[in-house]
Amino acid sequence: MNTNSKTSLFLMELIIVILFFSISAVVCVQLFVYAYSTNESTKMTAQGTVIVQNLAEQFLGCEGDVSAVCDLYDADGTGKVRAGDTAGTLAIGYDESWKEMPASDGEPVYIASISVTDTDGHAYTADTPAEPGDMMIASFEVYEVATGTCIASQDVKYHVPYRMEAGR
Repeated sequence: MNTNSKTSLFLMELIIVILFFSISAVVCVQLFVYAYSTNESTKMTAQGTVIVQNLAEQFLGCEGDVSAVCDLYDADGTGKVRAGDTAGTLAIGYDESWKEMPASDGEPVYIASISVTDTDGHAYTADTPAEPGDMMIASFEVYEVATGTCIASQDVKYHVPYRMEAGR
């Protein structure tokens, strides 16, 4: 009887240890899943921020000319720019590994867009281009197509300078 009591006590202790180990394993797995999703979200935000900053610098480097930025992205003629016919808009598609993709390759995973307006919120078009003295406000945004969530965004202001005429 004494041996049976010790065996029962040992089995009870073993069951408690296994239960504690199982609970600890579940908590650790949940922490790893959370860390993985946080890492993926951070990588997506970092990549979106880099793309937005690059577009903003290119916009300023092209002196507020969206068609010049469009030419930079579609220099090889593969149709990477999805909308660039109007002077105030541009959209570039990216696949799941953040590579630029032509519009003919289907629906992108991410889209980077530029929209340019004046201080009153009116969009610039081919019919109404920016004139010297105008303040252009360019909004840059990268978003995920499936969810529609904005990953990164930035607004940049560009003042169209007055130019001296040649011959003066």
